[in-house]
Amino acid sequence: MKADNKYFNFIILFLLSLIWGSSYILMKKGLVSFSAIEVGMLRICSATLVLLPFLPKAFKSLNKNIFPFLILVAFLGSGLPTYLYPLAITKIDSSMAGIINSLTPLFTMLFGWMFFQKKVTKLKVLGIFIAFLGAAVLAINFTNGWQSIQKLNKYALIAILATVCYGLSSNILSAKLKNIKAIGLTALSFFFLFPFALIILYKSHTFNTVWYESSTHKSLFYVFILGAVGTALALILFNKLIQKTDAVYATSVTYFIPIVAMLWGYFDGEILGVKHFLGITLIVIGVYIANKRIKIT
Repeated sequence: MKADNKYFNFIILFLLSLIWGSSYILMKKGLVSFSAIEVGMLRICSATLVLLPFLPKAFKSLNKNIFPFLILVAFLGSGLPTYLYPLAITKIDSSMAGIINSLTPLFTMLFGWMFFQKKVTKLKVLGIFIAFLGAAVLAINFTNGWQSIQKLNKYALIAILATVCYGLSSNILSAKLKNIKAIGLTALSFFFLFPFALIILYKSHTFNTVWYESSTHKSLFYVFILGAVGTALALILFNKLIQKTDAVYATSVTYFIPIVAMLWGYFDGEILGVKHFLGITLIVIGVYIANKRIKIT
């Protein structure tokens, strides 16, 4: 890799880390005026509007054989997570949600082994175990010190469920939709989600709320940025990075997202304790071990 390309790729990686790491605090700001389902559906609408220019070309690559898989990827990779993450953030810190996102590549490998005949080495199993241990630390409420474990935080589990959706979606995408460019695939996914988002927003009277209550406009701005930049632009950059490097390099963005999310949470007044740092350390170590490649000569 040439030096100039290397620096350019790192800049894209850095930008992706900032964008995706900032998405959790944007969700939190959106939740000031909207419910979790409204934040998710508004995000889908804003991303769809930004991706409209890519739709005509994307439709040319669409055929009926891939349609069922496209629907699955749309709902698992975009539809459900856009609701699950804001729902989780109603009860957990946005920084914790960002940390939990690090589990995505672990579920990707797990489902690849279970359903898509992908090999999993002992090193990957060790990495998965360590990362799950880190997630467990985050998902458990500790009271009166480490001796008293109160109960599982179900909202942390909701955030983990979102990473499960991402893991399954990415495997379906890789196995069945590999020939469609990422930008076109994303545009089609949000196009199919768009009608459902509009119906939900209409039933929730969200449009009336936005029209008559000016106090919601600030939250609406945050959610628009979340959809336009945190979803549409980020996926374009991610696709560009994969084309210029490889999937292994591109997915290393996972290591930096939690750090950005934690910093935003700290500046927004969230309290970061030993549990957060222990959880993120275990998850990052686990993801690193599971993604570690052993060269065969």
